[in-house]
Amino acid sequence: MTDKDLQEKLKQAQKEHKQKADSKKEHDLQIEIEKLQKNYQEQTEIAAKAQRDYINLKLDFDRYQNQVSEREKEQDTNSLISSVKKFLPFIEDLRKSLDNIPQDKKSDPLAQWVQLVYDNFLKVLESMHIFQIKALGLVPDSLVHEPVSLMPVEDKKMKWKIIQEFERGFIYKKGDKQIVINPSKVIVGN
Repeated sequence: MTDKDLQEKLKQAQKEHKQKADSKKEHDLQIEIEKLQKNYQEQTEIAAKAQRDYINLKLDFDRYQNQVSEREKEQDTNSLISSVKKFLPFIEDLRKSLDNIPQDKKSDPLAQWVQLVYDNFLKVLESMHIFQIKALGLVPDSLVHEPVSLMPVEDKKMKWKIIQEFERGFIYKKGDKQIVINPSKVIVGN
């Protein structure tokens, strides 16, 4: 073998070695790329899950805040109604007193004072969204009227309608919300 043949063999061996090394590097790089792609995909899934969890938690928290807000409003309304219920018998007594004052005594200062106190109570109740329930001449409504007795009437138009209020009722009205505090106790024509 000549020197030239040896150099050729050496170059050939170096070339093959370089190709094998390049092939091994390429294989290692391919494995590394696959690992990175897998890691990227896992991180993307983790981020997407974290985002979904965050959105769900935010929605839950918003729902909770709304519920707390509604409970506070409801609690305020319930407290108001509870307080007003304690004063309604007093207001009803004033109304009955005014109804029982003889016509010739209506101009008496004491009768006018009682009327003034009664009217002021009703104005304060209205400012709190509490109103009297209308009854006279209407057909009884089971939600707001409570018939306590029947009374014969001569006028056929008043048959099965409210002819007298035994006790006035009150209702809380604010927006779409309506709560009957006390139903009107009424006498119905028969």
